[in-house]
Order: sequence, then structure tokens, then C-alpha cells
Amino acid sequence: MSVTFTLLGPVRAWRDGAELPLGSPQQRAALSVLLLREGLLTTVDELVDALWPTDPPASAVATVRTYLSRLRGLLRPGDAVRIDWIGGGYVLTAPPGSLDVQVFHRHTARAAEALRAGDRRTAAAALRAALALHRGAPLAGVGGDYVTGQRARLTELRRAAAVDLATVTIELGGHAEAIADLRAMVAEEPLREHCHALLMTALHRSGRTADALSHYREVHRVLAAELGVQPGPALRALHRRILTGDPALV
Repeated sequence: MSVTFTLLGPVRAWRDGAELPLGSPQQRAALSVLLLREGLLTTVDELVDALWPTDPPASAVATVRTYLSRLRGLLRPGDAVRIDWIGGGYVLTAPPGSLDVQVFHRHTARAAEALRAGDRRTAAAALRAALALHRGAPLAGVGGDYVTGQRARLTELRRAAAVDLATVTIELGGHAEAIADLRAMVAEEPLREHCHALLMTALHRSGRTADALSHYREVHRVLAAELGVQPGPALRALHRRILTGDPALV
């Protein structure tokens, strides 16, 4: 029987398409730690630290053991997923591809390989498949310092894949297609200049040069207001190239 897990959104699990009841947010957090450690042993103390970074209750160790007992109880003998107790800790083993984070990494690695080979269409398809796995904020609904750090890491990986996809889409001539996604990116992170440069390029190549120049003026205003600085050299150079009608940008 096939058991799969998702962390790129709410923490959930399924067996052959039927969702499994993973219990409380803290129990889901304990499962998340084991999944993200990908087959490495996790001690009870490490789980306690992940769930209660400060002032764990006196019952913390017993509570962790209860969580893991319940999670192990969800698994059946025919499942390929196992949670084993080994020498003072727990190890979760699962077939490759059981966790959406692993599948995400597989797609982005395929995209990187395709880009090295100059195959932008394959890279774009792989990046779209990677981004399609996200269902909101990673590890939604669970907390703790470890989870917070992992959420930040997974969010940054998603952002990097989205930027790569926008770049490849523009290179393939999908300028108009990239604009909406880039607008969302710059709204989410208004100080990330590389995304502004991509948006200006997409607008210019779509025949919307006035909009590209207007966007630069807005970026200039935001950077001055928020940080007291001008746009960086790369963005200023792009602005000049658009102003002078550099044919290499078309």
C-alpha cells in the first residue's frame, strides 16, 4: 500500500488516496521532523527541543513517546513506510517519492540539468511541476523553532524556483505569461531587485516599454522610502538600456 506525505502546505498524509488522521498540531510537528530528517535517527531529546524550544513541560518525553506511538499505530504491516525505534531515537523510512519535498527537489534538479544542457523547455516544465506541489505556506498549521526554520528554507527554495521559471519563460518568449507571476513576486518581496529587473524586461519585450519605465520609477521611490538608497547598478543599467532602446533586449 502507498503512503504519501505533504509538507509543502498543511502537513498531511494519505494511504492510497484516503487521508490519514495525523492528530494534533504538535503530533504533526513531530512527524514533520522525522520526515525532514529523511531517514536519519532523531532522538527523543531532539524531538522535545523541536516541539518545545523553551521550557518543555515535565511530561515532554512521555508526550513525544505518545505522539510517536500514535503515528506508528496509523501504519499497517503492508505499508512501505515505517517508524522504528533504534538506540534511543526514531527513524522514519519511506520509499523515494513518498514526500512532496523530495519530489520538489527531484524536479528542480531535473530543471538545473536541463538548463546546463541548454534545454529551456524541459527546464520550464520541470520547474512548473515543482511549483505545482506547493499548497500554501510550507508546514502550515505546525510550530516550533525547528519547523519555523524549515518553513523559511522551503519558502526560499520555492521563491528561487519561481524566479528560475520566470527567467526561462522570458527566454522562451513567454513575456506576457511571466508578467502576472512576476507582479506577484515583487508584491511579496518589494526589495528584491532581480525580480523587478525580470518584470521590467518582460514588460519591455511585450511592447509595454512605458509600463517598464513606470515600474522602474516606482521601484526607485520604494527603495528611497524604505532603505534610503537608489536601485542597484544592474537595475540602473537595465533602465538605461530600455531608455535607449537597446536592440539586445528585444
